[in-house]
Amino acid sequence: MKTYIDTHSPVVRAGLMSLLEDRGGVEMVSSGREAEVVLRDHALGDRALTEDTRHPWGAVPVVLLSDARLTPRAFRQGVRAILPHHAEPGQIVAAIHAVAAGLVAVPAEGASLLTSVEAFGPETEALTPREADVLEMLAEGLSNKQIAGRLAISDHTAKFHVNSILGKLDAGTRTEAVAKGIRSGLLKV
Repeated sequence: MKTYIDTHSPVVRAGLMSLLEDRGGVEMVSSGREAEVVLRDHALGDRALTEDTRHPWGAVPVVLLSDARLTPRAFRQGVRAILPHHAEPGQIVAAIHAVAAGLVAVPAEGASLLTSVEAFGPETEALTPREADVLEMLAEGLSNKQIAGRLAISDHTAKFHVNSILGKLDAGTRTEAVAKGIRSGLLKV
């Protein structure tokens, strides 16, 4: 598997090359244009995963080494695997092969993210923590007035949150928003 290592650190590049060289069919290439997979180091101190993680090599899938929190945005920008920096060489090789085969690889603790990534289209925004709370109250069947009372906010603000949820989930009704929330894993049944 032709793999390009994308990192700002020559030391990290050399270390990854020595770990992966001649291992499980992984062949290092000197350019992302030659690569079938890009192994990208997202070091501590780099921009957050919520910012742009795209790369200039088009549709080449990315295996990202990062200790940052997982976000749906990374997957929408070409990342197909996210592994922690402490991942074993065998795990990195397995992720490289998986993404080359069209699969997605994440640590077990990040698996719930995949459900929400699939449910959200490329233009859908994630819900804020307050909107997630309001969605749970919608699932309970509460009215805007009841939501406002429970959260100690105005009726107008409760209505604003409900409308924002409907827009973000592309739902026409409160019931549809709850159904989409259940299907996407935002709501537990």
